[in-house]
Amino acid sequence: MPQQVAGSPPAAEVPTPEVVPAPPAGAAPTPPAGAAPVVSTVALTGRATYDAVPNRSGPLVYADTVAKPVRAASVEVVDANGALSGVATTDDNGAYTVTVPARTMLTVRVYARLLRSGAGPGWDVSVRDNTKENALYSMESVAFPSGTAALTHDLHAASGWGGTAYTGLRVAAPFAVVDTIYTAMQKVRSVAPATQFPALKVFWSSNNLPAEGNLAIGQITTSKFVDKPGSAEMYLLGKENVDTDEFDSSVIAHEWGHYYQAVFSRNSSTGGLHGSSERLDRRIALSEGWGNGWSGIALGRSNYADSNGAQQAKGFALDLSRGLVDNPGWYREGSVQSIFWNLNAQVGFKPIHDALTSAQFRTRAPLTSIHAFAAAFNAVAPGIMPVLAALLRAQGISDAPNDPWGRQETNAGGLPAVPNALPMYIEVLTGAATAACVSNVASTANKLGNFTYFHFTAPASGNYQWALVPSTPGANLAIAFYRGGALPQYSRAAAVQPVSFVQLAADTDYVAAVQDNNGTSACFNLTIQQGPQP
Repeated sequence: MPQQVAGSPPAAEVPTPEVVPAPPAGAAPTPPAGAAPVVSTVALTGRATYDAVPNRSGPLVYADTVAKPVRAASVEVVDANGALSGVATTDDNGAYTVTVPARTMLTVRVYARLLRSGAGPGWDVSVRDNTKENALYSMESVAFPSGTAALTHDLHAASGWGGTAYTGLRVAAPFAVVDTIYTAMQKVRSVAPATQFPALKVFWSSNNLPAEGNLAIGQITTSKFVDKPGSAEMYLLGKENVDTDEFDSSVIAHEWGHYYQAVFSRNSSTGGLHGSSERLDRRIALSEGWGNGWSGIALGRSNYADSNGAQQAKGFALDLSRGLVDNPGWYREGSVQSIFWNLNAQVGFKPIHDALTSAQFRTRAPLTSIHAFAAAFNAVAPGIMPVLAALLRAQGISDAPNDPWGRQETNAGGLPAVPNALPMYIEVLTGAATAACVSNVASTANKLGNFTYFHFTAPASGNYQWALVPSTPGANLAIAFYRGGALPQYSRAAAVQPVSFVQLAADTDYVAAVQDNNGTSACFNLTIQQGPQP
């Protein structure tokens, strides 16, 4: 507003000048008596929201779109030259407050980024466009004058849906993604308030489709979490009329569950395609069952929903609360997801979190499976182990409380029989040949029987050799060695002659996993022995 200026006194009445001390150097001049103070800054407030399209049972329901707050997002205010004039963070209602220069043309920009540093909990989650040089998504206001009084500027990210197709920019998409991740982080913080979350970059684009190839043009294969050395990344589908996941909060939470495994727990999964009807390798059954179950735990819902198809009007839903009736077991992600979901419903998330983040689960030799989880759970919460035991029994899984190796497991996988399903680990005596087979009865790549697992203990420290001799013509075997989740694996192709592979520590448990790269059923002899020092 314009400043008020005092009127001049009559010419005949000239007052005697008053001596006023000069202000200190650098201080603002004192306004004349009666004049309004000079306004240099003003308070700018506003609220950021986005269109949230619900997915209750598979298809997206655009008719029920509601505005939700953009929570914990980074806000910047810039002037006409792009210079930063103020920063803020939205609260859980999407509101922001920032002090900005008066009488300045300004623009408010809200980023699809959650950033908190310093003492206490912290995170850095950003949603970026992998098809535009990984640019960070944001929305911004039109330019406006700040004036000299407090003012308000709200921002809203629209979905871009025009009734039968996307007809506008899909501004809401990255904010929907980051809001689901914020919900997941808050679930962890509900049992571990001071958690520091390692940085996560999420890549979404309207060009991302289920094709394998070049990430820079959107060929991401599927929505997935990628654990790279020193970098955690998530890729999400976004191709209209094919598969879009920005509003499929179950999918986002599931993939964030793999991030949780990577940075706080452990994930031995081989990855790859999987389905709820398949008999899976123990590691992928645990990982994918956890991801599904976790999505319900984090979001407070009892089903997992994923949309696809024309107008995103198709899809499917899984009931997380119901275990399997047809051939349940430790090799089925449906069994595992129901165990995690119902365990949380009965005892809460804290003992689950404590077990998954325990040293026993993260660093000991047995690879990840529901048996390894059960043993860790019993170690951190023995008083409520009977709850988990009942859930395990209901899904045809051994309820032995201290059996991370699954030695007491009797469920061999159902029919058609997988010949190498049990025992879960074959005991190997160093220096002696051990005969075994891998199987493709349950399909290939990451299914039950595709790997055969061995457990051995190094009797003394030193260099060890191994020989993997196929007895099936045409076999293309490979072997990987593990020592818990804390050390890297050692992976090699088959070798008939003894091969020096690693220095082992005395009285330490190790695991070897053998597979056939051609996906065939094959038999072999494995020998592990002490060898000469290299």
